Amino acid sequence: MGVSRAAGEVSAEHLRRGLPCAIGVGIRAVRTLDAVAPPLHAVEEAALGPRAIEQRRRIFALGRAAARDALAEFGIHNAAIPRADGGEPVWPDGFVGSITHSREVAIAIVGRRDDYAGLGVDIEELARGPSPRAARLVCRPNEMAWVDPESGTERLARLFSAKEAVFKAVYPIERVWLGFADAELTWREDHQVFEAELLKSVGQRYPVGFVLSVNSVLGATWVLSSAYLPAPAE
Repeated sequence: MGVSRAAGEVSAEHLRRGLPCAIGVGIRAVRTLDAVAPPLHAVEEAALGPRAIEQRRRIFALGRAAARDALAEFGIHNAAIPRADGGEPVWPDGFVGSITHSREVAIAIVGRRDDYAGLGVDIEELARGPSPRAARLVCRPNEMAWVDPESGTERLARLFSAKEAVFKAVYPIERVWLGFADAELTWREDHQVFEAELLKSVGQRYPVGFVLSVNSVLGATWVLSSAYLPAPAE
């Protein structure tokens, strides 16, 4: 069976696929190197720091601009999005979300806290993905057979990206840091998703054994992952 690939660039439809409730999506191109970086709020400048090199500043600004685009879909305009001590974005009250970027694009997704406890997004360039030697650091034993790093790194990049999305969705909930071995992923070919089982508790509502779904979209040069945790039932 051939590998299913998405045509073209990353789209909002790729990011919304498989999510049960509405999300806002922002996508900003990075590859036009002479474009002017969007302005930052003062608290965002402080989070970036005065010593950031120009390329880092530009990508950070585009990520914040993508985040504001995503929030605008919910009627929230020009909100400041500072950075918490753990590096994650601080969203306006009532919202959760995530930001990612590559050399080509900056992406943000955001949802209402009433719908999601956490959202995570990650994009990786296939040409810059983890090497076969990194497989032992990224993969648990049961994952290694699916990844099969000796046959190439595409599956490894896909698994790596999915784990990044899981960790970004989970960490802000209780500030519990997950390592690569703290979630075990299983690929479901029929739905083109990973099932991620937590092997480390993230508070009482998300204990060891909790399973979340990770959407995975493979493009010609990139892999995109999005994960969510549903808001707890009242």
